[in-house]
Amino acid sequence: MDKIASAKATRNSFERFLAVEPQLDGCAPVASLTALPERTLLHAGPPFNEDEAIPPPVLNSAAAAACFEGWADSHQAARAAIARGSIRLEPAQDYAVVTPLAFVVSPSMWALRVSDAGGAGPARLSPLNDGPLPSALRFGAVEQGQAGRLALLRRIGPAFGAALRDPVPVLPVMQDGLAGGDDLHGRVSAANAALVARLAPRLAGEARDYLSAANQFVLNVLMAACAAMIGGGTTGTDGSTMVTAAGANGIRFGWKVAGRPNVWQTMAASVPVGPRFANAGARAFLPAIGDSAVIDACGFGAAALRYAPEMIEALRGHVAEVYFTPAASEPFLGCHPAFPSDLKLGLDIGSAAPVRGVMLAAIDAAGETGLIGRGVAPWPISA
Repeated sequence: MDKIASAKATRNSFERFLAVEPQLDGCAPVASLTALPERTLLHAGPPFNEDEAIPPPVLNSAAAAACFEGWADSHQAARAAIARGSIRLEPAQDYAVVTPLAFVVSPSMWALRVSDAGGAGPARLSPLNDGPLPSALRFGAVEQGQAGRLALLRRIGPAFGAALRDPVPVLPVMQDGLAGGDDLHGRVSAANAALVARLAPRLAGEARDYLSAANQFVLNVLMAACAAMIGGGTTGTDGSTMVTAAGANGIRFGWKVAGRPNVWQTMAASVPVGPRFANAGARAFLPAIGDSAVIDACGFGAAALRYAPEMIEALRGHVAEVYFTPAASEPFLGCHPAFPSDLKLGLDIGSAAPVRGVMLAAIDAAGETGLIGRGVAPWPISA
């Protein structure tokens, strides 16, 4: 396909992207929302190659998920079952699911659904956010209380399902986040407050208590919303180079484009560049991990740090200053009527870019300490 035709197809993808109106409209067990093969768990990013050792943080979470399903009675037994292939790991985005960091999704876990209010775009799912440390699985360490946290999410899932019979539009939540100093990935506190204000009155008891404690609850919603928005650009767009899926598995970073919607393009994942937390010591950062890269592929996160003064302060001296300027939006296709005019959305992977990256938490590569820093993982330039 020539460059003119490809550019037209990419523009068509972006027009479909703009048409998506994400709404949070459901919560139910994953297996009731997407068809999964038997004994299959879902991980972030592209598939693992057969000869690749699964990174310890992902394997820790996968073992916890397998035990949660009752497929193994210990982490050791779960790891053995995964090693011999009787429990399979598949990319979450191949099943319309996005999962944060090292969190591994299983069929009985409850997931939030974000769909297109207009009915034309795809729905995307993300597990209920697993809450604060130390019992959160997404940071990839084995901690006391993780089984109890998963049990809590299963108990409160029906309450969220009932609360979301009346959908919550997500674009206003994103607007409130940007206006309140969020980049919508590294910092989400303003967006979280906006969503909690809409949801808390619909909840009671354990569900409401959990929502108050889960200070990044909105992150999983933003992931599903951004995945739905970029995923809206796939239909009838042969030759389009707009990114419609993105994520990393701790080994390789991958993305899909509208013109080849079923093909993962991959390169070696880069390590996040940014400050280390006090608990990090000499521990190594795991290379990029998580499906939250869909937020950055949408145009937020690393490309929207200029809206987040706290993030600039934390990252200054670690990443290039251009990340804090409108030039960070240059690889993106155009403006969205819901957002500021200097914020371009819709990543064109074929575009020239001064910088292109993903804002990420950094987790211990050994899977022992969990969260040890944060930073920007540079996006691979080409496949």
